[in-house]
Amino acid sequence: MSYYHIIVEVNDHISTIEETRDIEIFNIEELTPYLHGLLLPYFNKQMIEFEDENIPFDDILHLEIKQTKMPIEYLIEEEQKELPSDTDVTITAHEIFNDRELSQDVTKVIFDVLDAVKIDRESF
Repeated sequence: MSYYHIIVEVNDHISTIEETRDIEIFNIEELTPYLHGLLLPYFNKQMIEFEDENIPFDDILHLEIKQTKMPIEYLIEEEQKELPSDTDVTITAHEIFNDRELSQDVTKVIFDVLDAVKIDRESF
């Protein structure tokens, strides 16, 4: 079984200071529920819908889809166990995603498939 993880970096307009934030969705077993609200709109350069939020395409700085063989919490826990006990380092999901043995970036593959099936951009 594979687990997918979607990370979206967006401009944050909460304050007057230019800031960004990450929207992270971890341990997705099936991408279909995220197809119409997130992946297809991004692919088609449209506003994405996430929970109660609509994010204009222009505010999206980056979108990645990562794949792991185990849930992210399990991988973090296992990597944390390998650190010396006297260290203050905390393993995060981003460290797991940067480790090619534990994770792979499938963003291009997913979007290549969307492009290959020639989804009608006007229908969304």
